[in-house]
Amino acid sequence: MKQQLLIAPNYLKKEILKKYSAEKKLCNLKIINKEEFIDNYCGKINPKSLYLLMKKFNLNYGTAKKYLQNIHLKSEIITPYYVYLKENAMIEENPLFKEKYHDITVAYSDVEPYILKEIKNVKFLENSCGSYTPNVYEFQTQTDELTFIAEDIIEKLKKVNINNIFIAGITDDYKSEFIRIFNLFKIPFNLEKANNCYSTQEVQHFLNSLKKDLSIQETLENIENGDIKNKIIDKLNKLNLPDALDEVSIEIIKNELKTISLDKETVSNAVQIISINEINDPNNYYYIAGLNEGVIPHIYKDDDIISDKEKIKIDVLTSTDKNKIEKDKIKFLIKSIPNLTISYKQKDLFKTYYPSSIISELNLNIIKDYQKKYNYSNNYNKFSLVQKLDNYFNYNEKDSALDILYSNYQNTEILNYSNSYTQINTESLKKYLKNHLTLSYTSLNNYALCPFKFYAKNILKLEPYEETFPILIGNLFHFCLSKMYEKEFLYQLINASTQKEFDLEKEYYSYLKNKNLNSKEKFYINKLFSILKNDIDVIKWQETHTTYSSHLTEKKIEINKSKEIKITFTGIIDKLNYIQKDNINCIIIDYKTGDIKTSLDNINYGLNMQLPTYIYLIQKGLGPKYSVDGFYLQKILTKPSLDETDYEKQNKNNLKLNGYTIDDENIISQIDETYQNSEIISSMKQTKNGFSSYTKIISKNEINYIKKLVEKNLDNTIDKILKADFKIEPKRIEKDISCKNCPFKDLCFVKEENIKDLKNTKFEDILGGEENAKLD
Repeated sequence: MKQQLLIAPNYLKKEILKKYSAEKKLCNLKIINKEEFIDNYCGKINPKSLYLLMKKFNLNYGTAKKYLQNIHLKSEIITPYYVYLKENAMIEENPLFKEKYHDITVAYSDVEPYILKEIKNVKFLENSCGSYTPNVYEFQTQTDELTFIAEDIIEKLKKVNINNIFIAGITDDYKSEFIRIFNLFKIPFNLEKANNCYSTQEVQHFLNSLKKDLSIQETLENIENGDIKNKIIDKLNKLNLPDALDEVSIEIIKNELKTISLDKETVSNAVQIISINEINDPNNYYYIAGLNEGVIPHIYKDDDIISDKEKIKIDVLTSTDKNKIEKDKIKFLIKSIPNLTISYKQKDLFKTYYPSSIISELNLNIIKDYQKKYNYSNNYNKFSLVQKLDNYFNYNEKDSALDILYSNYQNTEILNYSNSYTQINTESLKKYLKNHLTLSYTSLNNYALCPFKFYAKNILKLEPYEETFPILIGNLFHFCLSKMYEKEFLYQLINASTQKEFDLEKEYYSYLKNKNLNSKEKFYINKLFSILKNDIDVIKWQETHTTYSSHLTEKKIEINKSKEIKITFTGIIDKLNYIQKDNINCIIIDYKTGDIKTSLDNINYGLNMQLPTYIYLIQKGLGPKYSVDGFYLQKILTKPSLDETDYEKQNKNNLKLNGYTIDDENIISQIDETYQNSEIISSMKQTKNGFSSYTKIISKNEINYIKKLVEKNLDNTIDKILKADFKIEPKRIEKDISCKNCPFKDLCFVKEENIKDLKNTKFEDILGGEENAKLD
């Protein structure tokens, strides 16, 4: 029996096999998906191709990936890359495949026309379109839409098995609201099939280690989670990268690790969240949420690497073709599935939406006056009552359901709101943390400002990291400054007689290679290059006046502070300048692109402790041979003053080190040979009576005291964290209150009685050991 070939999506394979089985006919059938067909019909691309394209043509990961996805298209843009891969034996053809299969059935509607024309006998899998015309429900808000779905599901559960209920259209903008509402209604659900493991500590540690020593084997050995380790190994094996890793390899690994998913525990009896393409069984009950214009169906634009104009020439689907296919697929689905409930929203928290044009094109009936029943969830009803009372008291908006809800729940505790922090079970906290916690200066400072802020930011991670333009500038400057000594270090290692200059321009723009910048940002980036170049010139000049001429940059130090769980205290020091004799004498320099505050006032409360924290990290983490002789902040981004005529002098003044220096004149002279009227350290000047009163000097005993103060604060904070002490307690020192710019004010509803007033404690009083300066 001649083998037949069917090209079909993976999710349809099971249904197709059921259909063939029901017909009770013998058949020699091979089913493959579209990607497998392209590999066999056009040629399979060696995974190493990604590396070769990036390396040869200096492409970033995203662009190279795009070219590979379109590599078989006979486009002027793509052809050079195809030829290069072909010449390097990166395209594995399968001529027997074309000879073997002449009769091919296709279950896709979006196979490229040029392929269909090449196949001698091609037919499409026939599916008869139904004539169903379901109602469509309109809702003012996303919340109302999801509430309707939850109530309707509870009604269906009276006669339908929950495992036969599926919801499509739950995009990212729906997820948080979906989780909240379905939990209030106590409807079990499986929202996602897997978790992405890129954000796990294991993967981040793996990437950081890889950047340092470029040794995959060593980094893998340090991963304790066997599941994550095996998935990383599988991914690396498929990538086929060169044995000697370089920046391109690491960029590929970083991006490919974002595609790794961890298996997620699922609820056995639950509503399933699926994609629209998975709606196919007429015996199941389906919901489509968010049938809004521009959302469902997805709209393709003419913004691909190959324009629609060229796609027409090479017989490839244009954006117009794809939009018609997508719309026809949704129309077919709506008319063919009997148990389908459709809805759309008019707005969410951020924008306004319109109903999909499919609704009018199919002439579907829209129901606009659905009334909530409030019969299924006390928790949801109480939550709704609070919302409606807020609207009534704050905006004089009275909801029609307010009276009935108030009459049923007016004696409950929800009307006596308290913003007090409710103690968390400590065992639950440890389980949530997976028995591991990483702390840094920033997280300690958050706890000192307010324990609840620490809880929201560092435990719950409610404020995702976003690289804004100012943060990008800071990271760019730090990156370049960390690179300025690399060649010096390498040439010292190999005892080379000549040394190449640090190539700032290369490092500067290589860092920006994969950044998406608008024209305004690019303009400022180019302007800032000259500022950084001048900064580096001044820093090099400063280092001609010191014997502390060896350097460590971006030095990461970790200290084990484990107790009931594994606790790591970590920090990255921008720069250590040092001189090595019997011991290693060093000074700490921390770069700042924003305003700098060198005050060490109030460190007894755990505040302003960045530089003290670095002292602790060095002396505790690097060992007793390291002696800290100074600790400074250095501002590396200052706008030139329009009033200043001597720009060079101004720049040198701006880059002076701000901080504290050991009170040993012999050591000071080695740190800064200009110390008597310093051109390197801010406010350092010697008079006939000794150092000026503005000079910030500190004794060895006082530095040791600071180290002990940091350790005491760290230990106390760890104890409080492990006790789940996250009360709402912002600090106020005189008029400065720590919740002034806090992003979590809308969560805690801080009250005056929550604020803890502290006495402003000067650094000299803390060093003097006054009673009121003791650590609280």
